[in-house]
Amino acid sequence: MMLLVFISFWILYVQLSQCFSEADHNDKRIYNVVDGGGSVHHQNWKRHVMMDSNGLYWLQWWINLNEKAINFEVNVNTRGFIGLGFSKDGQMSRADIVLLWVDDRTGQANALDCHGSIYSPNGAPVQDDTQNYHVVGGYQNATHTHVRFSRKIDTCDPYDMPLTGDTFKVIWSFGDTDPVYGSLKGHGRNRGEKSLHLLSPMFQKHSVLTYGATAESSAANKWDVIVNNVTIEPSMDTLYWCKIVRLPKLTDKQHIIGFEALLSRSGLEHKNIVHQMTLFECQTKFYPGSDPASWDVWVRSSGTVCNSNLLTPRDWDSCSTPVAVWSTGGSAGQFLPSHVGIPMGGSLGVKYYMLEIHYDNPNGKKSVDNSGFRIHYTNHLRPNDAGIMISGISISDTQLIPPGQKLYRSVGICGPSCSNMMFPKNGIKIISGMIHSHQAGRKMSLRHVRDGKELSRIIEDDNYDYRYQQVHQLANETVVLPGDYIITDCAYETIQRKRPTFGGYSTKQEMCLSFITYYPKIELAGCYSMTPVREFFEMFGVSQFYSLNMTDVENLFLYNGNFLDYIPKRASLKTRKNHSNMTVEDILFEESLLNKLVISDPVEFHDRTFLSHLNQLPWSEPLFTKRVEQELITGKHMTFCRVSNDSISIPSEIIRFPNFTTFVKPASTCLNHLFHNNAEISSNGSRLLADLTLSLVLTGIGLRHT
Repeated sequence: MMLLVFISFWILYVQLSQCFSEADHNDKRIYNVVDGGGSVHHQNWKRHVMMDSNGLYWLQWWINLNEKAINFEVNVNTRGFIGLGFSKDGQMSRADIVLLWVDDRTGQANALDCHGSIYSPNGAPVQDDTQNYHVVGGYQNATHTHVRFSRKIDTCDPYDMPLTGDTFKVIWSFGDTDPVYGSLKGHGRNRGEKSLHLLSPMFQKHSVLTYGATAESSAANKWDVIVNNVTIEPSMDTLYWCKIVRLPKLTDKQHIIGFEALLSRSGLEHKNIVHQMTLFECQTKFYPGSDPASWDVWVRSSGTVCNSNLLTPRDWDSCSTPVAVWSTGGSAGQFLPSHVGIPMGGSLGVKYYMLEIHYDNPNGKKSVDNSGFRIHYTNHLRPNDAGIMISGISISDTQLIPPGQKLYRSVGICGPSCSNMMFPKNGIKIISGMIHSHQAGRKMSLRHVRDGKELSRIIEDDNYDYRYQQVHQLANETVVLPGDYIITDCAYETIQRKRPTFGGYSTKQEMCLSFITYYPKIELAGCYSMTPVREFFEMFGVSQFYSLNMTDVENLFLYNGNFLDYIPKRASLKTRKNHSNMTVEDILFEESLLNKLVISDPVEFHDRTFLSHLNQLPWSEPLFTKRVEQELITGKHMTFCRVSNDSISIPSEIIRFPNFTTFVKPASTCLNHLFHNNAEISSNGSRLLADLTLSLVLTGIGLRHT
């Protein structure tokens, strides 16, 4: 008879030193192998993560490439059972679960392979037909249980999830007793979930050793870059705040080896509302006639609103090359592998930086913020200068996502006009990337095309989590050559939305961006694209607006729309509404540039704003939305190559989407994957009957999870 075991979830207290010994931390070195093309492959890496907030549950894992297996260690403050599971949505239903314990009588470590039932989502997990989790060793002491175990990355078991580069919700639990029916205690308190990239290495301060050096972290210096008492009012749903800072006096060139996010908390709920932070290099002589002395004046100020025609000095547009990026849900920071560092200081280095912080305040709470970065740098220079560039879709209303869509794609292109001009002959080597969208983002990838053929995806996350925007560290670096395309491909879900969503800065609007860390460093800040303005309007049958020719409209989009103040009143049929009773979405709709353009031609659409015209289109018709999606992807794209050196100028270019053979993953040898997403595999209903029967039994004895 099939054994069915009930797991639920957990918490308790423990000293960090009991979870992993100091020797474990110091011995987890990442070894690098360099191939014939000079690319680095990171091997023998290990990750360790505190799963709860109190240090009671620690998880460690590493990859065995030879056996195509993944090894795990858990160290938990319990003498009872330990649960670990892998899920797409953080729920037990359909989750791939393993139950672990050390027998109190024999001292034997055990693992039981289970899965969550869709028929009883909050009930007992069901034992798998095949045991694919294997114990390597384990023990327990007076307070803790420690188990080491392994499984194949892809077990070919329909109840086990293949472990990929996607974001996984790793669910965890523990209880007070070994898993015997009727004796699970405390399981309701001790449970949770954490988003993780299971197949990516992660460099820590103790592992970033320079070639030929001893513990570099002990010799590293720190530079804190923070804002000072920025007030976010309840009326501010979204605020971008920028602050200019001056680099400490560094006579010699240094290397940034990593950074940490410094997040302050305020308000009654003691929460932080920072959505994203970026630290940019600034070029003080970017514009003719700029006064270098102004920068020190700005350093002494508290900062101002970013991207404002009225409030933001024009010179700040030269602050465009990132050196540190953090987004919501990411770990405390990022450290670079030991063969690269981002240059700073020295006689030729930049002197000024701009800290940009995006605050997301959906609950309308007042906050006072002092967040920023702690930059770690060293005078022990690494072999290679690294840089960060931004790629994807230029932030614009011409990025459109229709309402009611289960999955809708948009793409941003970095093309040959930029890579041919800026990339060195041997190309750049990508070491990591952070893909960024807002609330509607569901799938994201960074694609690579060369000579009419798509190569393997640089980054691919088919389970993207907007709340977990962690850098994807590549185990194998990717070489991108001059003439190659880099494509940021984003897919969104808008089932619950009634109006189109556009590109924009609010989290209610959308973005499609990649922050790419690479080497050797070049004078490139960003490589973007957008749908050409004229083609965008013509796609929806609009050829002219009142009081504006199409060239004027293009300028409004490309230069931030400030010319609208000079349009005669007849160009807009609406009056300004009172915002006090409007939702954030209503305000975005009201203030959209598209809502200020009134159609004059063709006559059947005249006197409508373009936004009201879009709202009347048949978005519920799949054939119509698919045509719009394909036209915006495969049609024309205006590309931009933004350089950080004012001596280089690369004009924008309109290109068509490249024609290439799409990369196809090798076919799986696991036939059972065909059934992985089915409701559940059962044999003549016997598994369903057994599951429901046990749920009734457990409910009767008070053990069924609710």
